[in-house]
Amino acid sequence: MSHTANAAQAQRWNGESGRYWIAHRERHLTGHRHLLPHLFGAAAISPGERVLDVGCGCGATTIAAAQAARGTAGPVARLSSGGESGTAVGLDLSGPMLDVARSLAAQAGVANAGFVQGDAQVCPLRRAAHDVIISSFGVMFFDDPGAAFASMAGVLHRRGRLAFLCWQSDMHNELFAIPLRAFGAHMRLQGPPVGELFTDPRRVTQLLSDTGWQDIQIGAVSEPAWMGSDVADVMSYVRNMPMIRNLAAGFGNDALTEQVLASIAEQYAERQRPDGVWVRAAAWLVTAYHA
Repeated sequence: MSHTANAAQAQRWNGESGRYWIAHRERHLTGHRHLLPHLFGAAAISPGERVLDVGCGCGATTIAAAQAARGTAGPVARLSSGGESGTAVGLDLSGPMLDVARSLAAQAGVANAGFVQGDAQVCPLRRAAHDVIISSFGVMFFDDPGAAFASMAGVLHRRGRLAFLCWQSDMHNELFAIPLRAFGAHMRLQGPPVGELFTDPRRVTQLLSDTGWQDIQIGAVSEPAWMGSDVADVMSYVRNMPMIRNLAAGFGNDALTEQVLASIAEQYAERQRPDGVWVRAAAWLVTAYHA
């Protein structure tokens, strides 16, 4: 593993958070399935291109990018024996998640996908080696976002392009707002979370402009997100979310915690459909070009 500037995040994603995301990989991927077409539409990966996927996690987006770079139709299609000689590299801090990514790529027969454990702030990849950078909610965890985006620009050739998704404000996003509002009715919530900068398009535009990016475009994306098959399934998941466990620990009161969780369950029950529980997911789609 390369030198890591994000020591706290490296510990987080190689520990409990990494295990949590691995355990819920399929649920999260299903929840994002209406958001990802926006990312890939903006990235417009062509056969033969070289793609870098920053914060790739368990590799689903890297595998999809590798398939697009080989000319395979769609992010869910299996790689055919033909196609162009494009590649995709997934970069992430988490060794355990990358182990899953490598296994999934092998199972899918996607030989043109590779994975590197490292920190985008001190990007270990060769300069001017890529045509496109993508990220699905993976750029919000840097100690120094300016250093990260300057470093990322360095691995693109001139006029290489960037496309990423980041979350809008928690309170504009039902994925997070439902539990946060329920707990916030009984306690003072902590300050802005890691990645709060990315909820403000003006700050994102300034960040990218300051680090050498041009033609910056930011658009709002709102899509339904599947959380689980029914309320019991969703609540089993929600109870184990690190955010929820931390909020419950702040109460120190089991009865009050159960009262709040019951109110959260009622809101999910209102969003129950025949095919599961759905909420609204609100993100920003950001695109830019390397100067």
